[in-house]
Amino acid sequence: MKYNFRQIEPKWQKAWEEAGAFRAIDFDKKPKWYGLVEFPYPSGAGMHVGHIKAYSSIEVLSRKRRMQGYNVLFPIGFDSFGLPAENYAIKTNTHPHDITEKNIAHFSNQLKSVGFSFDWSRVIATSHADYYKWTQWIFLKLFEHGLVFRSKTLVNYCPHCKVVLSNEDSQGGKCDICGSEVVQKSKSVWFLRITDYADKLLEGLDHVDYPESVKQQEVTWIGRSEGAFVNFTLKDTEDKLEIYTTRCDTLFGVTFMV
Repeated sequence: MKYNFRQIEPKWQKAWEEAGAFRAIDFDKKPKWYGLVEFPYPSGAGMHVGHIKAYSSIEVLSRKRRMQGYNVLFPIGFDSFGLPAENYAIKTNTHPHDITEKNIAHFSNQLKSVGFSFDWSRVIATSHADYYKWTQWIFLKLFEHGLVFRSKTLVNYCPHCKVVLSNEDSQGGKCDICGSEVVQKSKSVWFLRITDYADKLLEGLDHVDYPESVKQQEVTWIGRSEGAFVNFTLKDTEDKLEIYTTRCDTLFGVTFMV
């Protein structure tokens, strides 16, 4: 017997949606379980197999937990506020708002057709004002407390995508998005004073059930460093040059400053 997925799957997907089968219930007495995937950029004509691969493992766990009696929160959203969306709008010669909303609708239909058990009653889009007003509020609070500052630094830049990339997204000197060569570019950017909380963040890793590989990524990201600040006197002046080093034992071999 041939499996007619075009007929069978939409029938049950509609039944799930009408029954609210995947909705998390606020203040429910069941044990809670939370699953989260990285929200897709709606900056292309549609989803690709990488999205399906990335979401399937959490999908399996979410369904398993529901069958085990958990109150599962498995939300979905769209990372739609940024340069990837703007670049796609330029590429398609379409207003960013219009093409982004069109892509969100198309991505949503594709995700539903696959059968993912997301709680669609909680969907968000980072380009919607009811979401980004809170990112603005958080930024202002951080700024008021001196926890963000602006400074020039060298960044990983993709000339093709016209975006700044993290070290993780530009390994081997290639852009993870398009494969183009990444260049170093001087740019004025905002920094968060994460290292002010390094000890607290590192201590917190002892209390979460993360795989060791993920914990190590967090340690690298937090960037805590042990070292010393050293003052070098300058010839014919009372000024001093302060430097930071993690290798005090190498100071005796210093020949110049940059």
